[in-house]
Amino acid sequence: MRRYPQISAEVIAGLDALDPEERVPISSMLDLLRGAVALTGDQDIGLKAARELAPGDYGVIEFMVNSARTMRESVELLGRYLPLVNDALEFSFRVEGDRAIIQLDSRVQLPRAAADFQSAAFYVATLQRGEHMVDPDYEACFMHEAPEQLDEYIRTFSPGRLRFGAEFNGFVFDARMLETSMHTADPELHSVLRRYAERLLSDLPRTETFADKVERVIQHELRHGEPTVERTAQQLHMTRRTFTRRLGREGTTFTTILDETRKKLAMRYIVEHHVGISEIAFLLGFSRTGAFFRAFKRWTGTTPREYRRGHGRAAETV
Repeated sequence: MRRYPQISAEVIAGLDALDPEERVPISSMLDLLRGAVALTGDQDIGLKAARELAPGDYGVIEFMVNSARTMRESVELLGRYLPLVNDALEFSFRVEGDRAIIQLDSRVQLPRAAADFQSAAFYVATLQRGEHMVDPDYEACFMHEAPEQLDEYIRTFSPGRLRFGAEFNGFVFDARMLETSMHTADPELHSVLRRYAERLLSDLPRTETFADKVERVIQHELRHGEPTVERTAQQLHMTRRTFTRRLGREGTTFTTILDETRKKLAMRYIVEHHVGISEIAFLLGFSRTGAFFRAFKRWTGTTPREYRRGHGRAAETV
C-alpha cells in the first residue's frame, strides 16, 4: 500500500502501529481492503500483496507444514492449524480419482480482491515454495468471473492454468504429488512445532463451527421426534447435498452429530434432572424406550437405571 500515492501517510502509520501478533476482526480487514481498492482503483491489489509475502510471515504454521514428511501430511496439517491465521477460512482437502483438490471457503462473503489474496497467499506460502512438488498442469480455481485483464493472475499463478466461474476457490492438481517427500522435512523440529501449535490453537477464542449449528438445530428438532437430514438441512436453508458436504469438510456426519447430541443430553437428564426414563427417551426423539436403552448401553456400557443409581439418583418408576 505504500506504493500508492492515494493511500495517506496516516493510514500507513496506523497499520504500522498494529501489533503483528494481534488478531484483527475479519470485518475490519475487509473494510480496509475495500477502501484500498476504492482509493487506488486497483482490483488486483490482493494478488500483488500476496506476492510480497516473505518466508516466515505466517509464523509457526508455515514452519510446521514445511517440516512435515510429505506433501500429504503438510496439506492435512494445514486444515487443522489454519485457524491460527484466519478463523473465517474453511479449508478442505480431498482426492477424486487422480486429482487432489484443495478448497478454500470463507464463512464471510469476500470481495474479489480478498478472495484473490486468500488463494494467492496460500499458493505463495505453500505450493510455490515447494515448487519441486507442484504439478505444472495444476489449476487455480476462482468462483468469480474472469476479469478483462489476466496479467496479474498469470504472473501470480504461473505455470498453472486458471479457471474462473468455478464452483469453489482453490486448487486442483495431480494426486501423485501428495506422496512427494518434503525436502525441508525435519522430524525433530516438526515435533516441537506441533506441540507449540497445539498450545496456540487451544488458546484461541472458540468460534462456532457448522457442526455446532447443526447440533443446535438437532436439539430443537428432538422435541418433535427424531430429526432427519432433510429437515435439518431445510432449517439451515440449504440442500441435503450442500449440508452433507459442509459436514464432511469438518470431518463429521449428521448421524454422528445426532448420536453425540443424544448422548450429551441423556447424561444431563439422567444425572441432573428428576425425569423418568421413558420421558428421557421421548425428549431424545426415540419412538420406543427400548431403542433408548440400547443406545444408552452402547454409550456407557450400562443401563440408564444402573447409571442413575451409580451417580446418586434413586431409581425411578417408568
